[in-house]
Amino acid sequence: MKKLGLIIIAILLSGSIHGQISYLQYRHVPAEHEAKFLERETKHWSKIAQSAIKKGQMRSWSLWRVVGTISSDSSTPNYVFVNSYDNLDQMDPQKVWGENMDALGDVKPEDIETNSFTTTTYDYYVQAEDQIPGDYKYALVNYAKPTDLAAFIKENRELWKPLHKASIENILNKMTYWGMSSVIYPAGNQAMFSVYTVDGFNSLNDALDYLRFTETADNSPNAAAWNDVIDKTNMDELTPNGFERRIIYERVMLINE
Repeated sequence: MKKLGLIIIAILLSGSIHGQISYLQYRHVPAEHEAKFLERETKHWSKIAQSAIKKGQMRSWSLWRVVGTISSDSSTPNYVFVNSYDNLDQMDPQKVWGENMDALGDVKPEDIETNSFTTTTYDYYVQAEDQIPGDYKYALVNYAKPTDLAAFIKENRELWKPLHKASIENILNKMTYWGMSSVIYPAGNQAMFSVYTVDGFNSLNDALDYLRFTETADNSPNAAAWNDVIDKTNMDELTPNGFERRIIYERVMLINE
């Protein structure tokens, strides 16, 4: 089950994404401490992120929760923080978390800390590659380890993105967002994945329904376009094992202004 801990989420916001970088911190939060964790992070620590965003030190901050139980092991994260920046030059965590502590007001940091009862499992740095902007509450993340990363990104941009764009614009499968990101670090041939796509939805039922591959159903309004893409795709060669995993996350809180 430990390998299932290597999960990641890409939360790509509307607007230009060229060069956008996100730092993702994964946490395992024991069930008995979830209420305390959520209160401290959303009520207090989020204020620091909001202050940094207003100063132009960060693009956005968000907290996401895994839908369902993947594993109760402390090495498996069930929450992830996403700190996004316009570019690498803007990314300066020491400035963000060092120059905005006054946003906590009279609250003492030691009284609201969350490190002592949670486990930080992984840290990832990712780069946004493409997106179709839109708001979403649930993110279905599709992890891949293609044999040719450049070819995977190219095909998703040129073949799959237009399909998803048509679906989103015409509300054919209730998808409201699509994005793609590549992993900067950790890197190496032992990595669990090197790229992933994100399908956004406004309800869990919509995400679950999408996972049933309703696009290929004969009565689906998107069936013809979907099948046309299937005829042209090289994904069987690029990802012979398919997606490494597909995980749904629920947005707990988002700050981007």
